[in-house]
Amino acid sequence: MAMKKAWCVLIALVLCSTIVGMSKAAAQEKKKVAVIWDTKSAMVDVVLLGFLSKIHQVAPDLEVKIFRQLKDMQEAERVYRECESTMNAIVFMRSSGAEFLAKEKPKIPCFVGACNNPADLGAVRNLNAPEGNITGVTYFIPYEKRFEVITTMFPGVKSVGLLVEKGHPGGPIDRRGTQEQCKRLGIGYKEVVASNVKELIDGTRELAGKVDVLIISSTRLAMDNVLNLLPVTNAAKTPMFSYADKPVKAGAVAGMAADDSKLGAMLADSVVDVVVRGKPVSQVPVKMDPSPKISINKGMMESLGLKFPDAILKEAVFIE
Repeated sequence: MAMKKAWCVLIALVLCSTIVGMSKAAAQEKKKVAVIWDTKSAMVDVVLLGFLSKIHQVAPDLEVKIFRQLKDMQEAERVYRECESTMNAIVFMRSSGAEFLAKEKPKIPCFVGACNNPADLGAVRNLNAPEGNITGVTYFIPYEKRFEVITTMFPGVKSVGLLVEKGHPGGPIDRRGTQEQCKRLGIGYKEVVASNVKELIDGTRELAGKVDVLIISSTRLAMDNVLNLLPVTNAAKTPMFSYADKPVKAGAVAGMAADDSKLGAMLADSVVDVVVRGKPVSQVPVKMDPSPKISINKGMMESLGLKFPDAILKEAVFIE
């Protein structure tokens, strides 16, 4: 009887040890995150660098698999389906990624990044308490804040023209936000919605000299063609203000944009909170840059004979 009891105790100990060992193995199993985006994007590259740098600091054991610059959304969707069953989480970059997730019911935690307002894109309803297994970061800046800068830099502004790429997911958001602020402030609003470079240049030629400021939207066609627009805008002495920082380097006189590297680090913190620390997605708000940067192209400012207020000059980053 005593021998039987001893065997029972031994078996119980072995079972407990096995269960504990299995639990430790599960706890030590490496977590995996996929990063996906379609086509080329300089913004994603910067966000990704910030993301990977912060992951390396705070969660070096987290395995990150990158699916870079996929051919189109059809291929990105295929990769997403594969990753749903092999990864612990998916980061789907760009506004197109947020739009895709808006139509899904993700089975695993998903994160957006390098995208416009995910609420406007339909991915989440509440940025502070995101539902539906989706959170992340956004380069979105409230348009009221943008127009505080515009009206401070150009105090006599009476009309603006917005340059937008037709069909870009961020286009309707920039159009609506800009229109609302113009209506609120009594500023005239015009726009160019272009499908290609020729339409963009021709539309800009129609507006240059007829509006006080041209605004480069955060759509790729507009952002990538500032150099092509400069002969038109310079001839008309019409300054360009940008919703992103890239066009300022190319010749827009000024811009206001989120720090993409900072957003990448913030995205990493959110991923670690959910994937490593087990925090519910609903308790991880969608994050914005709390202090977006103002950039000024010094050479363009001087060539246009513009003088900006000292408060703006002290805060701005100058691009020579």
